[in-house]
Amino acid sequence: MRNLLKFSAIVAALAASATFASADSLTLGSYGSTSGYNPGTITVDNTQMNYAGYSLLSTTPSTGTGTAFDLNPNPPVWVAASPNSAWVGATTTAGPVGTVDLPIGYYTFSTEFTAGSPGSPYSGSITVAADDTTEVLLNGTVIVPFGTIGTDGHCAVGNPNCLMQDTIDLSDITLLGGTDGNLLQFVVQQAGTEGPGNDPSGVDFVASLSTAAPTPEPSTLLLLGTGLLGSAGALLRRKRA
Repeated sequence: MRNLLKFSAIVAALAASATFASADSLTLGSYGSTSGYNPGTITVDNTQMNYAGYSLLSTTPSTGTGTAFDLNPNPPVWVAASPNSAWVGATTTAGPVGTVDLPIGYYTFSTEFTAGSPGSPYSGSITVAADDTTEVLLNGTVIVPFGTIGTDGHCAVGNPNCLMQDTIDLSDITLLGGTDGNLLQFVVQQAGTEGPGNDPSGVDFVASLSTAAPTPEPSTLLLLGTGLLGSAGALLRRKRA
């Protein structure tokens, strides 16, 4: 009888904990140090974008701490920023309005976020736009490669570019634990093909990631556990009688 009661209690407790588990969902988006030009309020789960540094030749992400600024997308020069995000750049004048000539090379931006279910598989998508193009890394692994620069004087001819948002599906992504323990990096390539005073550069992104929804089996386990508890109680009452 004692073993039955103990087993029933364990099954019920496990089932209850599984039943009340929920999927973790994350919404990420780019934003800089200023208010942004996109409609609405930017409400995302990641930190403000950091301008990490510049390299003339290397596509390996630079490291460092710097300010990333929101930019005016000024359509149709660039596609408009995605909802809940803003175009960001290394200077306030890097965008199509008030453009300065940034040196040709690679500009790294980064942002951090916290996973509610580290170690669990996440799935979702990321939508990216950039001038001229960008590579995207998640915790050091490339998830979006550079687009082809080609001969287009405006921005890259291959996605990601500044005229068309590129959406990439993500699946079986394992995230790390800890507060702001996950790192997204954007290495923006500046080709500088347009001539003096007309070389804008920036990046925009949104992403959504979530773990799988709970399966119905925990409900069955809960019924089994409560049923065993009920049976144990009935046997105990019969024994006392």
